[in-house]
Amino acid sequence: MSYISEAELPGLGKKYQLRLGDGGQIIVIIHDDGNREIYYFSNDADEPIFSVLLSDQESRQLGSIIGGAFYQPRTLEKLGTVVSGLSIEWLKVKEDSGIRGKSIGELGLRKNHGINIVAVLEDKGRGGKETVSINPGPGYVFQPRHIIVAAGRKDKMISFEAMFEGKS
Repeated sequence: MSYISEAELPGLGKKYQLRLGDGGQIIVIIHDDGNREIYYFSNDADEPIFSVLLSDQESRQLGSIIGGAFYQPRTLEKLGTVVSGLSIEWLKVKEDSGIRGKSIGELGLRKNHGINIVAVLEDKGRGGKETVSINPGPGYVFQPRHIIVAAGRKDKMISFEAMFEGKS
C-alpha cells in the first residue's frame, strides 16, 4: 500500500516521500526557488537508483502529463482532480446520458451552472481517429462516446455530473 509523508526542510523547501506498494519509494524535494529533485529508491536501498533535477516549468509540465491532462487512459470512465478549489473532471457521455444531443448553450453550463468546458475528445470508435475540440462554443452538441473535460467548483461539478447522468 502506498502513502505520502511530508517534511519541512528549513531554508531549502519541502520533502515529499511516496512509499510504493512494491516497497520502493519516490522522494521529491521542492526547493524554495521552484526547482524539484526527484529520487527513486528500490526496496530498502540506501542509494537512489536514479535522480533528476527539474525546473519549476518542467515539473508542472510533467505533473500535467502524470495527472492526465494530455492523455486519458481508455480504461477510465471518469477521472478528476482538484487544484486550489477548482475541480477538473473527465466524463464520458453514455447512450442514456441526460446531456446527450444537447448543446453547451442549451444547458447553460457557464452562465447558469458555473461550468467551463475545457475540451471535448470525440472517440470515433474502432479504427476511427480521436479528435479534440478545445474550448468549444455554446453551439457544441454532446454525443455518446464524447469525453468532456470540464472545470468548475466542486459543488458545481457535482450538479453537472447529476445533469450528465440524467438526474437534473
